[in-house]
Amino acid sequence: MERIKTSDLKEGMYVDLGKGWLKHPFLRRAFMLKDQKQINKIRDYLDFVSCCPERSKVLAKSSAPEPELEPELPPETEISVADEELQFEPPSEETWEEINKPTEKLAAAIQSDQEPEKKAQAIFQHSTELMDTLLSQEPTAELIYDSSEAIKDLAGFIVEDDEVSNRLLAITSHDYYTYTHSVNVGLKSLLIAKKLLKTTDAELLRELGVGFFLHDIGKSQVDPGILNKPGKLTEEEFEIMKSHPQRGVDLLRSADSLTETARIITVQHHEKVDGSGYPYGLKGKQVHEFGQICALGDIYDALTAERSYKQGMTPFEALFLMKNKMKGHFDERLFNDFILLFAEESKKQLAG
Repeated sequence: MERIKTSDLKEGMYVDLGKGWLKHPFLRRAFMLKDQKQINKIRDYLDFVSCCPERSKVLAKSSAPEPELEPELPPETEISVADEELQFEPPSEETWEEINKPTEKLAAAIQSDQEPEKKAQAIFQHSTELMDTLLSQEPTAELIYDSSEAIKDLAGFIVEDDEVSNRLLAITSHDYYTYTHSVNVGLKSLLIAKKLLKTTDAELLRELGVGFFLHDIGKSQVDPGILNKPGKLTEEEFEIMKSHPQRGVDLLRSADSLTETARIITVQHHEKVDGSGYPYGLKGKQVHEFGQICALGDIYDALTAERSYKQGMTPFEALFLMKNKMKGHFDERLFNDFILLFAEESKKQLAG
């Protein structure tokens, strides 16, 4: 590894940022630089990084001050290559807990005296960066695992303050991309679950957060031409689309991130209690309330989001359509509670 200034970074270098989530917004600490946007973001947070010449496409120019020479060690205490790597990144600075915590900036915002609105905005921005990082590249098992652990911590921030939670319900990114949709559904479904399930079980809410935010991870295995097609899918294309819930389960399992809660949400978020959903056509009580909550958040966001070929509905229009066209898709009590929850939020927004 060679330590270099971030001002000397170039596309094609393989870098190790070394400080995890406490010092930068990237989920992975080591990766190949693919564009100037990544480089600029690194420069916003760090002055120096380490570069691995063996894994880089371009050579780095070492630009760090020469380190002081260490005293020679007796033969019996010679340091192996593995030990040198541990010394370069001390375990105390690189525990899993630290790497996967939300950034210092977010933690400081949450713990500050800022208004709930600003705290909510900080959470939303952080969630968006997290999902953009995950879904803008090949979702490897390592990256999915890191993301899952990060989402668990993030879920704690999302649900711990009622005022912040209420503000988050009103925030939506109307640009319909997979990562913004995942954030909208993740946030709203988690807050719906908190209110409708009336639970204070922190571990359950953390697991729900993973399922809700990563419910569409299987779409990363579907042809973008099908995902982004503006018109109606052909029968063959729809069959491919219907595979994404099970593909998502398989990805989470391969990343050792598949709790039973996450499995239910991922595989059931398109199932309907009348049996008309997919991929397995589950019916009645076979469709778990966790899956139904994610489906409610998913449909609501799809209706209110703006696309290149359609304008998004207002919250009132979306709720009206869901109540009149989709009532049979959900458990009646759960559906009515959802309608009331968002109707109240819509009134507050209009009054504000």
